[in-house]
Amino acid sequence: MEVKISKEELSILYIPERLSAVEVAKKLRFPPKANFSTKFQLDLTPYLELPISLIGRNNVGWIFLIKPTQSGGTVFLQVSVADAIDQDPGSLIYVTPNEMLTGKGMKRIEGIIEETPDLAKHIPNKRSMSKVGADLDNMKIFAAWAGSLATLSETPAKRVILDEIRLMPLTLGDESNAIKMADDRLTTYKSQGLAQGYGVSTPSVEGDLLHQQLTVHGTTVLRWAIKCWSCGKVQILNFWKNVKIIEKKPVCKCVGCGIKFDDADRKKKMNSHGLYVEIDPKKPLEVKSVEYKIRDRVICWYSSLDSPFRSWNAIYNEFITTRDKLHDYKNFIQCWLAQFWHDDVSKTSVDGLKERRDKSLERGTVPDWCKVLTGGIDTQDDGFYVTVRAWGDGKRSHLVDHFFITCHMADADAPIIHKLIKNNVEDKIYGNESNTMKWRVALYGWDTGGHRTKEVYNAVSLGLHNAIMVKGAGDNQDVTIKYNKDKNLYHVRNSEYMEETEKHSYAENFTLPDNVGRDYLRHFCNRRKKKIVNKKTGEETFIWIRVGKYDYRMAEVHAYICLDIPFEDTTFRYRLNDKDFLYNPLTKLYKEVEKDDDYYNQNEFEEEDISEYEIGGINWED
Repeated sequence: MEVKISKEELSILYIPERLSAVEVAKKLRFPPKANFSTKFQLDLTPYLELPISLIGRNNVGWIFLIKPTQSGGTVFLQVSVADAIDQDPGSLIYVTPNEMLTGKGMKRIEGIIEETPDLAKHIPNKRSMSKVGADLDNMKIFAAWAGSLATLSETPAKRVILDEIRLMPLTLGDESNAIKMADDRLTTYKSQGLAQGYGVSTPSVEGDLLHQQLTVHGTTVLRWAIKCWSCGKVQILNFWKNVKIIEKKPVCKCVGCGIKFDDADRKKKMNSHGLYVEIDPKKPLEVKSVEYKIRDRVICWYSSLDSPFRSWNAIYNEFITTRDKLHDYKNFIQCWLAQFWHDDVSKTSVDGLKERRDKSLERGTVPDWCKVLTGGIDTQDDGFYVTVRAWGDGKRSHLVDHFFITCHMADADAPIIHKLIKNNVEDKIYGNESNTMKWRVALYGWDTGGHRTKEVYNAVSLGLHNAIMVKGAGDNQDVTIKYNKDKNLYHVRNSEYMEETEKHSYAENFTLPDNVGRDYLRHFCNRRKKKIVNKKTGEETFIWIRVGKYDYRMAEVHAYICLDIPFEDTTFRYRLNDKDFLYNPLTKLYKEVEKDDDYYNQNEFEEEDISEYEIGGINWED
């Protein structure tokens, strides 16, 4: 018997080839009032191509985006909804932190469904869509929020979306958290390889629900990076390292060769050379490899530096307007730089340091009570950050000066560096407040780390007699300071001096000049002390983390180190409380002091036991 089947009937039996979600994204149309464009433009946001291409892939259970605001993250969620409706229908749960945000989210989803013809055809009537969900002719979308156990319970789902995870609590009552409960909703379809979850959020604080996803077993963490088309350097753009001020304008430069990454074309050229690199979840900013493999859970991470909707100028202006306001600055770190905020135990603040200003002293003036000046130099690729500090009785201390010496690494050899440091640090003369004495720095600690170690060594060897070369050592070094006489180098546990600068800055005997620079204040506060609690043992440990540039703070650390460097058979820290001690290399005149009714010259110090100091011991072996 012959059976005739029409084309319409054949179309029902025909299983179409599955499209990539990227192709589905190209079909989307967005409401014109609420979006940059009515069409999806992948060339503007190529960092979305990989996560979108993973939508619907059966070996990937969860896809997360850690992203800044205004960067296309919402589009990723809209594509995941569109892909489900268009070619993989099944129940979908859309979860936000609260009921109000759920209503807003559903409004955005409703917009793309209504504007996109291939999706709009599945709307049976006007009442099928509301803020609590959508009842389409081929699937249902359920609205839920993280604070409601009822909305997250019972309903099996093929796909689950979590929007703004940073605002979701770590736990829901006595139950688990929103991500775990959402994952439970996928169980029915997961065994068939059909389930998938999506999470999109800006970062919040370390330890929150989103941050915990970085270390979940089976998670691949990928960061968007740029491969420089000039030198080939692969780099995750970093506001503190890549963004520079050139002729009073912010520009983004390659850390390898220094070429400019232009944003006049909305960063199209820059991002066309972008790629995802895998990072170590325990060290989120350290590139491990430019190769990656996709496992069950994938996190794709990018910042406003990559976003075509944020210019270098807009990013820098946001930094300028927020840098002195902790709450706003926290928002800049999280929502613009897409970094997790570190909850710390440091008390230092710009306003607090301003209270330490001495209204009677300007920068460059040495207080009359000064006994000795020490200095510190922090070495960077573009120059040297310098601080000069006066010391008196009872560890009384005052910041005499701070300044930056421009000296780009590519343009300066050892003779040039030697001349700059000699003229601007070693031979620089300061006057005291009563105009009765001229001063020079007695010792200055110079950071030899980074990319200029050889040049610093050579510059010192050309004749910088008061320079102390310093290299940071980890806390596993058995003493505070260890001297290598072959290299004339001091290995120092910097964390101890960081702690000292922290505690000293709260004290009344720590003062700053009335016109202290804003950069100094910010740098000082950008090194923060963070507490880490071992979840198994409850043991507390502390580490120092950065939340911005802190070069002047490190220069101060080196100025403090100079107190413990043996000099003239003693140390400055040991002699500061001597009644008439004074050391000034400019005059080399030392007051005679009385001791036991006899007089002796301060040059002739008695032999003392200097094996232990207030900050720690010193090992003079190599």
